[in-house]
Amino acid sequence: MKIGINRALIVLVLIPYLIACEKKSNPVNAEPDEQVQGFTHVNLVTMRDQSVLTDQTVLIDGTRISTVGPSADVAIPEGIRCLDGTGYFLMPGLADMHMHTRQDWMTDRWPVIPLLLYLANGITTVRDFGPNGDDLTYPLVWKADIDAGDMAGPYLYTSGMQVRYDTGTSLSPQQIVTWNHTQGFDFLKIYSYVSYTDFQEAMAAATQLGMYTAGHIPYPVGFEYLVTEGYSEIAHIEELDWEFIELDRDTVLAWGEWLPYLIGIVLQEYDIQSGFNQSDFQERYGAKYNLIKNRLIANNIPICTTMMVDQIIVEKLFNPAAFLSRPELRFLPQDYLTAFNQGVEKHQVQFRGIEDLAIFKYEFDRFLLKDLHLSGIMLLLSTDSGTGTMGIVPGYSIHDELHILTDNGFTPYEAIATGTVNASRVVERMTGIDEFGTIETGKRADLLLIEGNPLEAVNNIKNIKGVMANGTWYSRKTLDVMTGS
Repeated sequence: MKIGINRALIVLVLIPYLIACEKKSNPVNAEPDEQVQGFTHVNLVTMRDQSVLTDQTVLIDGTRISTVGPSADVAIPEGIRCLDGTGYFLMPGLADMHMHTRQDWMTDRWPVIPLLLYLANGITTVRDFGPNGDDLTYPLVWKADIDAGDMAGPYLYTSGMQVRYDTGTSLSPQQIVTWNHTQGFDFLKIYSYVSYTDFQEAMAAATQLGMYTAGHIPYPVGFEYLVTEGYSEIAHIEELDWEFIELDRDTVLAWGEWLPYLIGIVLQEYDIQSGFNQSDFQERYGAKYNLIKNRLIANNIPICTTMMVDQIIVEKLFNPAAFLSRPELRFLPQDYLTAFNQGVEKHQVQFRGIEDLAIFKYEFDRFLLKDLHLSGIMLLLSTDSGTGTMGIVPGYSIHDELHILTDNGFTPYEAIATGTVNASRVVERMTGIDEFGTIETGKRADLLLIEGNPLEAVNNIKNIKGVMANGTWYSRKTLDVMTGS
């Protein structure tokens, strides 16, 4: 049985040392511990705008940023230990705004605890869109342990029991909402199969309790009524796909019958072998699509990207050798890799005989991604990682997601903003506090020290020299030891 890594133990094991910033020319390659309280002479990517501020000093007080300013103007208080950031860039930590925790993360099923993989890849905030375990309150325990410094990991925002008709519980939608609120979860997740009546009941309860709602667009409900009932956020861009088929929402099906039913309609209405045709789509559904965009804008509804799901499905189906050559797959459970090699992995089964649908869907979702972005709809950097069932590796997938965004029209600044500025604004809607995502006084000390300007290329974010999460510093060497890299 694995346990969370205590930050103090990391220091003792590695015997790290610190050197005052004015005496150390390049301590990035040293082994600084959580006592690091600042950075000097660093290039600063504040994410307040698209500029880079040169020769800056950032000081940390506990878990918060206390001072930001030109190094020539900021006096370092006696006893404060800093890192000399000359030649490096300091940027806000990233957020994965749609991922999933599993209680078995702390078992030997996982080669490395995924919480550490997120940190090692510069992710200092994660949002759990549905835990998996016998006791769904375990994410709250992890969150408390991380906050207290007893376990290493990114800052964790959580949902609990989902509203879905296959929950295995006799609780009503109202009771599920009340339970989540009483337990202290940050938001309510609603899944695909909820009836319109149950959806209304859940939304009424959430509204009364002031609880943020996010999730799928339930098939029996649809986008129009979702917005009418005051839904806060949509969990995937792909959730909009089903708005553009002739779907009878009064159809009553068991949960396992919905996807075959929907795919059957798609195969009837679209020539998937010819690929997604934007002109044909605009002719058939352009008016409806414009109405949807207008309502998203008018109601300020954000959407999680999770485009990595589409990309990895296409790779698994059409280039399995490339998929298996990904070095980060060593961090996935062995039973997943065994299932893939046996041809019984989730998406291999789901798309068997209709493989072209995966390409069609990816092209469609890329069109939506580009157009929603150009329309000014708030998008949130997200990967749907953590389940261990899709081939999406926690932490590593965030860099793939950033590349997908920049490959589809986002500037590096715009792509990074989806996982920093936008992420914190949405968390403010959930919790009332905008506390990360930019480098400024009072914000949480979630920072990445990297080599190379991320505003020139998002790939530079991979060149991590160290991560500060909630005021605790992890050097590159420490991160490598934590993950066995």
